[in-house]
Amino acid sequence: MNPSRPGSLIALRHFSFPRPIACSLVSGDLESFFTVRIREPIGTYMSISKGDPIVFGLMVSDSAVIRGGFILSRKEGSITISPDTTTPITIERRKSPRFPVSLLGRVNSVNGRECSIPARIKDISYDGIRIYTEYDLNIRDSICVSIREGAKEPDIMGTVVRNARMFGRNEYGVQIMDRSGGTVSSVKEFIDFIAVQEEHMIEEVLLRSLHHVDGQQS
Repeated sequence: MNPSRPGSLIALRHFSFPRPIACSLVSGDLESFFTVRIREPIGTYMSISKGDPIVFGLMVSDSAVIRGGFILSRKEGSITISPDTTTPITIERRKSPRFPVSLLGRVNSVNGRECSIPARIKDISYDGIRIYTEYDLNIRDSICVSIREGAKEPDIMGTVVRNARMFGRNEYGVQIMDRSGGTVSSVKEFIDFIAVQEEHMIEEVLLRSLHHVDGQQS
């Protein structure tokens, strides 16, 4: 099946819902922007806004392909999405792959001063993270970000190296600071955990939905 063909199955992951949801492609191109229709009742999941980070996945040749993107608009059960085409945090070649995510986070300190600033996590790697928040930060600010996923919630120390304005929100590229001992190890373990868990959940939704469709057709 052509992944951009209307009716194609797509799984969406948004931070307001604990698991991915199954959707059908309505129209558009997965390389530019596209619209999907939700295939299941989701209740409070509909509390999404323009600009929210989202992860979408689809089956291609019996394996899940997972990408990140942004909410462009929502109307009832239909959501229009733009794939993320933002350049990496640093110009130089990245030392580790970047994993798209849609997670809740919080900035706990800025330049040593404690705070509690809501943030949304767009992607994560061993080298850095990309977040958005309504709070104003400056290039070279040192910040501490916590990301809660399950029982894991490491504090990630980093430096703001890039900023941008998207959908009326502040987006920041944060380079993770080198820290000795178990801190770096725990952050890497957390990132590996997130990458594997997100992939597993999206594949599970896709396979379950595909089996459901096959059962209806047989």
